[in-house]
Amino acid sequence: MPTTFDTLKREQAFRNPSDKEFQTPSLQKVAAPHLESFNAMLEYGDDKYGLLEMAVADIGHKAVFDGKGKDGKLGNKLSFWIDKVMIQRPMLSDKETRSIERKIFPTECRERLITYRGKIQARLSWRVNDGPVQTESRLLGLAPIMVKSNICHLQHLYPAQLIRHHEETEEMGGYFIVNGIEKIIRLLIIPRRNNVSALIRPSFSNRGPAYTQFGCAIRATRPDQTSQTNTVHYLTDGGVMLRFSWRKQEYMVPAMMVLKALIDTSDKEIFDALCMGDVENTFLTDRVELLLRGFKIYSLYTRDQCLAYLGDKFRVVMGFDDDFLDREVGEGLLRKIVLVHLIDRRDKFNLLVYMIRKLYALVSGACCADNPDSPQHQEILLGGHLYGMIFKEKLEDWLTTVKQHITLDVRKGHAVDFFNSKYFTRTLARVPSDVGQKLSYFLATGNLVSNTGLDLQQATGYTIVAEKLNFYRYLSHFRCVHRGSFFAELKTTTVRKLLPEAWGFVCPVHTPDGGPCGLLNHLSHTCKVINEPLDVSQIPALLASLGITQTVVHAIRGAEQVAVQLDGRIIGWCEPRLAERVAKTLRFWKVEGGKGVPLDLEIGLVPPSHGGQYPGLFLFSTAARMMRPVKYLANGKTDMVGPFEQVYLEIACMDDEVVPGVTTHQEFAPTNILSIIANMTPYSDFNQSPRNMYQCQMGKQTMGTPATAIRHRTDNKLYRIQTGQTPVVRPDLHNYYGMDGFPNGCNAIVAVISYTGYDMEDAMILNKSSHERGFGYGTVYKSEIIDLGEMKQQGEGILHHFGMGKDADKKWREKLDWDGMPFIGVTLKDGDPICAYVDDTTGRTHVKKYKNHEDGLVDEVRLL
Repeated sequence: MPTTFDTLKREQAFRNPSDKEFQTPSLQKVAAPHLESFNAMLEYGDDKYGLLEMAVADIGHKAVFDGKGKDGKLGNKLSFWIDKVMIQRPMLSDKETRSIERKIFPTECRERLITYRGKIQARLSWRVNDGPVQTESRLLGLAPIMVKSNICHLQHLYPAQLIRHHEETEEMGGYFIVNGIEKIIRLLIIPRRNNVSALIRPSFSNRGPAYTQFGCAIRATRPDQTSQTNTVHYLTDGGVMLRFSWRKQEYMVPAMMVLKALIDTSDKEIFDALCMGDVENTFLTDRVELLLRGFKIYSLYTRDQCLAYLGDKFRVVMGFDDDFLDREVGEGLLRKIVLVHLIDRRDKFNLLVYMIRKLYALVSGACCADNPDSPQHQEILLGGHLYGMIFKEKLEDWLTTVKQHITLDVRKGHAVDFFNSKYFTRTLARVPSDVGQKLSYFLATGNLVSNTGLDLQQATGYTIVAEKLNFYRYLSHFRCVHRGSFFAELKTTTVRKLLPEAWGFVCPVHTPDGGPCGLLNHLSHTCKVINEPLDVSQIPALLASLGITQTVVHAIRGAEQVAVQLDGRIIGWCEPRLAERVAKTLRFWKVEGGKGVPLDLEIGLVPPSHGGQYPGLFLFSTAARMMRPVKYLANGKTDMVGPFEQVYLEIACMDDEVVPGVTTHQEFAPTNILSIIANMTPYSDFNQSPRNMYQCQMGKQTMGTPATAIRHRTDNKLYRIQTGQTPVVRPDLHNYYGMDGFPNGCNAIVAVISYTGYDMEDAMILNKSSHERGFGYGTVYKSEIIDLGEMKQQGEGILHHFGMGKDADKKWREKLDWDGMPFIGVTLKDGDPICAYVDDTTGRTHVKKYKNHEDGLVDEVRLL
């Protein structure tokens, strides 16, 4: 039988690294969710149009008036907007003129304890009234850049080139370097986007006197990945209110007012849309009647009247331009807040009607509440998307501050001249514009300082340090998914349950014991987080060809028909039997790769039931969803399934579980449900189950091999085993993920004595000769950083330099050389000098002392 140790092959790869391929390509996929989401900021999909440009387009124009109009009119209008934002690759400052190599590489940032960042360049345009457009380029600070992203110098480099830049041979990126420390934006679980969830929460009844515990929520997401949650509440009098948050303030609007403001509609059309011909259902018809009657107190009959009413109430809150009519403010409110994932007003109307129908079904008991703790109703908040959301908010804050400065000048009667371009340029100079510094603060602390809250439930704990304690620990940082710090303080246990819906997406074994147990999970090793937009332009036409009716007329639909949705947009309606046939056909086309149906499309068919989940055919194609590969038995090809559809699919694990005519899919391997680290435990199926959990933790605490480029690292502490070995017994995936490149321990022969008096708990007897030969020998590397720049006074130059003056103590010379640096290999005890420097002002020599109770050996001295 051939060996699987690959010792010579690995030795060869280390001696002669390739410049064409990685030795372990699978490692490059580990950090894919982080890298791809950051890359999407600048390049999203096939077109070179990134999320950042979409965000800039969504911010739109800001306008301010000089108040010089006659008869109390607003006067001249100054409009300004951001045309484009670019992030450059990390380069040296223009002030630095002596260096030939202008690029800054990650290693330099680690060693100099600085941030790996590039310039943010914004093109700002403005015009007065309808005059010519003027443009100016502004520097908005320096943005931290993700290592190996599409604006990093290491992108597309292979082991040979990476070694030249003092990086790991298998460097996978996915983290930021902030003040020399490697930081990761952790993956968070958030509600699934563009999906209506039925909720029963006792806290809903605290919103007001008539409010009940019933509601339906949707987290609608814009193309730039920012989101807005809309919730409809059921009132005791049968009414429905729409709730939304804007700049951390909650607002309630009657749902009828929003329906009438969206399109020109009549009470008859709304009645037909809500009842869908089911006039026998008195529970439904009574409430719809109450809904229509209750709205009469507002005396609003047309769309324009409803828009003007909304605009009047929300004018100050929304902060639109002063020359907007009430009607235009109302339209802006619907565009920016109500179901923002949809552009067409008719689509918004249809979906809001669907939400109210689902709410009434929940109240009547026709359907059950959706579980927000189930992966079926969750997706992942990716680091790059969150970074882009903060970026967008800070850009908008900058424009708003410019507007406030000019408004203040007008109010105070200062000399405001819009026609003099120097006035606007001077105002820009007064406004702080360092967006990069705010992004660096977010990464350094993990705290979100936001005016809007970004539709998220927490303000802290977004970033973690990518500790290189050992390679297991490092890998698991990229795969961990947190439920959110909000849930860590909850007293309920429902959040921490391991639900069957998580099968294959979240590892059932790899979670810490203690406080974060069940809240901090890890993705299974085959789970893929979708990041690129899918082309679903053909889907509506395909659905129509399969017999789905259009959404035009409401009255002709039967009460039994279910909705067909694509990314939260109602495409049409059909009978449940037809929906089943459509789902099967779409799945076959998707796996075969024909008809323009993408493989990563999620086809969630929820069949009708008595008091179960609300039925329908739900198609999802957006980013941030979890998907995993399984075998489609009809043709033996790979199908990608998501957590929403998996609940209703028949997937067998082993061959003997396949039921002909019932089972549609089969697992490729039973170990696909485990994470990378859980897969490293050999014979884990013979263990008592908590032991597997403990091993995942202990494997990450071992003294192993944290890195191969240890010479170029400046971690505060590094632990390294001197006599690392490859395990004699190992699972298949050990080689697949190249774990032998970073040995994690020694092989040991264990003797078990079962005899009275010899039952030692958690102790072991070591063989003397194996200990002498180096069994379990390890080294702790500690970095001591001495910065002479910290000693200078503000406004002065550096007045100290390393070296030994004539007044130096003779004892110091035993440890230190004439240049003030310690000798390589010298042993330092507590209180010994570690370096010497001379004060140029007084000419006296000072020393820094070694402060540690354990003796240390000087391994390396680096001057930067």
